[in-house]
This record gives sequence, C-alpha cells and structure tokens, in this order.
Amino acid sequence: MPKPKTGAAGFELKQITNQLNRIIEQLQISINAITLENKQVTRSELKKRLDAKFKLVAVDNDTIIFILDKYIHEKKTLGKYQNRTIEKYITLKNKLISFDAGAKISEVNKDFIIGFLNHLRTVYLLTDITLNRNLGFFKTFLKWCKNTGIVLDESYNLVTVKTRDADHVSLTKEQVKTLSELKLNKTLDKYRDLFLIGCYSGQRFSDYTVFKKADLIDNRIVKRAEKTQYKSYIPISKKLNELLEKWEWRLPEVSNQKFNKNIKEVCKIAGFNQDTTRTTFKGNKKIELIKPFYACVGSHTARRTFITLSANANVPDHIIMAITGIRDSKTLKTYKKFQEQELEKWVNTVF
Repeated sequence: MPKPKTGAAGFELKQITNQLNRIIEQLQISINAITLENKQVTRSELKKRLDAKFKLVAVDNDTIIFILDKYIHEKKTLGKYQNRTIEKYITLKNKLISFDAGAKISEVNKDFIIGFLNHLRTVYLLTDITLNRNLGFFKTFLKWCKNTGIVLDESYNLVTVKTRDADHVSLTKEQVKTLSELKLNKTLDKYRDLFLIGCYSGQRFSDYTVFKKADLIDNRIVKRAEKTQYKSYIPISKKLNELLEKWEWRLPEVSNQKFNKNIKEVCKIAGFNQDTTRTTFKGNKKIELIKPFYACVGSHTARRTFITLSANANVPDHIIMAITGIRDSKTLKTYKKFQEQELEKWVNTVF
C-alpha cells in the first residue's frame, strides 16, 4: 500500500489504495457468493469471478456504470463534493459492478432496486442504516440523471429502507472526569487528550484534531466543518483551554483508524468494562451483540458525549447547534442519548 501524503498527490495515492482495497474486498465478496451458492471455493472459480469484475474494458454509454462515471467526473470537475463524498460514489459504483456491471440505466426500476439492496444485504452484509445511506446516494445520482434529461422508470422511488435509532454510546460526566485523571504512557496520553478535546468542543474528529490558534476569534474557535462547511462557534472552556495550551495548539496528527484503536485501549484501562448491547437490523431480522463499553467507543463518541451532556445540563438546542455546527434539529435529536441517572433525577422531581 502506498504511504499517505497530503495535498493533490495524497488524493491520487488514496485512490490507488482504495482500488487495492476494492480488489481485496471483491475477493471476499466472491468467496461469500460462492459459499452462498453451495459451490466449492476454488482458484479457477475465484479467477473467473474476479476477471468478470476487473477486466471490463468497454462499457456501453447507456449503462448505469458509464453514466455514473460521468456524474462522478462532473462533481470532481465542479468541486461540488469533497474527496470523501466522491469516494463514496466510487464505492457505490463498485457495488453496482458487483451486482450487474452491464445493467442499462433504462432497467432501473423498483425491482432493480430491490434486487440491488438484497445483493448488498447478502453479499456485503450491510445493516439497514448503511443500506439506507447507500440507497440515498443512488437516488441522488438518479435524480441527477432525470435532471439531465434521461427518462427513468420512477417506480424506483417506491423503495425505501426503514432505519431505527443506532445504539451508539456516550460518556457520562463521571467517565469524562475519570479519563481526564487517568495516568497513561506518552502514546495513550496523546489519544486521551485528543478525545477529551472532542468531548469539550463537540466537534467531529476531522475538526477537533486540527484546531489552530489562528481559528481563535474573541476567545472562541470559529471553524468551518470539513464535512459540511458549516461554521461552528466553540467557546474556550477552562478544560479545553488547558489541553490546547498543553499541546501549544499544535495537536498531534493521527489517523482515524489508529485513534479508534487506541481510545478503546484508554477506555479499557479506565475500567469502562460494563456489558453494552448493540442492536442492528437487517430487514426484519434483529441482531443483538453484547460488547464491553470500551469496545463501543470511537472518535465520534466525543461529539455524542458533548451533545448528550449539554442537553442533560439544559443547554438550549440552538446553543448546542451553534457550537456543533448542526443545522437540522432532527440531526441533533439523533445525537442525544439519555442517561439512566438523568431519568431518575427528573422523575424524582415530579413525585
């Protein structure tokens, strides 16, 4: 795998890495598909399937893949989407190739979408939340097709994927305090500090790991979110200021993957070992997994923690939204996670 770099060169290298990952992913998909068909997994069978996916030299200009390539190229040229969104459409393209590489755009209808979603469920093992996200990307592309004059069978709009609230975790005020007082080695100390900066600021990982002193305006960090480009207005609390000053406003650069691995280790050391049930859905099938709390913590847990604790402290929604850069109250609602002790406290005030 090529080593990551920043800037334009970094984006090109990331594309190469993504292509290599897609080949590895397709290998596993092929193995899963052969197994589901009750066939023997052999070298020749794998070669045949991989050849079918990656030796596509010519594509008719009325296929979904050809038109999706045009869509991706247009968005790249206009600079409308960030690189991470472009990558999601490239991933969608590869999933469509694995389903039906030669499908015509005129074949897209209700039955095609149902077949594609079933393919994603059985071969890619996607949960309904991820399935709904993929369907959203596909429908956005199809809307663009319609706006460019392509005639579509709009029965595809009848297909939806019902989603339920995800079982994400957030930390209590006591757990945040425990983390802040934990004695750690130099490596884990770095990851703990970054996580706490996320808890104290309410930002996404891509934003709270790149705070700079130049972002300061009237003792507030004013920053446009990398994902949405919406502005956040982040007050410099005492605890946040202590951590930023500790690092002299030059926060260590870490990858999301390494961060998630190490913050789990930090939370394990902190003793966050209580059993936590994570529920996912695949159609009408409910899947429950029991994991220790620390195994459920990731980079985005910091943002959920800030929002949940702020809501429990009766901070008005419009203030939370100004700090976090969230524009939609429905989005804010998905972040709020009630905590049992808060329920008891409020009920006790009633009776």
